Amino acid sequence: MNNIAIRTEGLSRDYGNFRALDKVDLAIENSRVVALLGPNGAGKTTFLRLLMGLLEPTEGKAWILEADSRALTDQIAARIGYMGDADEPPHWSTIKQLTKLQAGASREFDREFAKRFMTKRGLSVKSAYGSLSKGQKKWIRAGLVLAGKPDILLLDEPAEGLDPSARRDLYDEVRDHVTDIDATAIVATHIISDIERIADDVAIINHGRIVTYAALEDLREQVREIQLAEGSRMPEFSNGIEILGSKTAAGARLVWVRCLDEALRKFKDISGEKVVIRSVGLETFYLAMTEHSENVNIEVREK
Repeated sequence: MNNIAIRTEGLSRDYGNFRALDKVDLAIENSRVVALLGPNGAGKTTFLRLLMGLLEPTEGKAWILEADSRALTDQIAARIGYMGDADEPPHWSTIKQLTKLQAGASREFDREFAKRFMTKRGLSVKSAYGSLSKGQKKWIRAGLVLAGKPDILLLDEPAEGLDPSARRDLYDEVRDHVTDIDATAIVATHIISDIERIADDVAIINHGRIVTYAALEDLREQVREIQLAEGSRMPEFSNGIEILGSKTAAGARLVWVRCLDEALRKFKDISGEKVVIRSVGLETFYLAMTEHSENVNIEVREK
């Protein structure tokens, strides 16, 4: 059985002379939550819209559930839940009307789930969509997508505008959905601390290129921050240590590397430098790859 839920080959998209997405090759397995991270304008939204078939690639192709994204059948489309960042329903529509519309587009819409989801935030089905706050609108849209029980979730900034408690609840719902039905989710977000709680894999996009696609567990085990004393030169690392980025701050030099602990121990023994080595969180790693990168790609996670 094919275990790949989403696949792209050389996926690219130009807007005039600007290349928004550049030759993206990915293979995302079933039952994974993928955190899609990147600065504004990095290509996250373009990537998700290409996966949905809403944009035509300039080059390359994308497949969802083994179907060409530009030729999705009604049966395949009904198995995909998509929530765009700027795509909104008419403001005059009520939650009840939106629920009915979503139910008609889904394979097995769970009305009880939708009702519980709305009630959790005190929302009435009679409320007009346009009368809601930004956070409430996000909550409604996310709940309707999840109620459709899709096999694929493509979510673009789904928690933007939600308070911390609601963000946590929403991401817990995404995690439970993926676990319960072996779904696959890609979540584009700027709120790294929230998505780190539930993500299996991390994809970092910068200037239209995927510079990282790796299992979060692997990154936690292999990425380290090395602090060198003020005035220290950049050391010569062994072949087992990959430099990801570096910067000078507060009188110290910080270098981010990816390697096994054994290689780091050898480096510390022979460097002759006074060094401090520590683990880093996802946010620090993200900044290393997007703001202080040495232009090194971390490849697709090992199978």
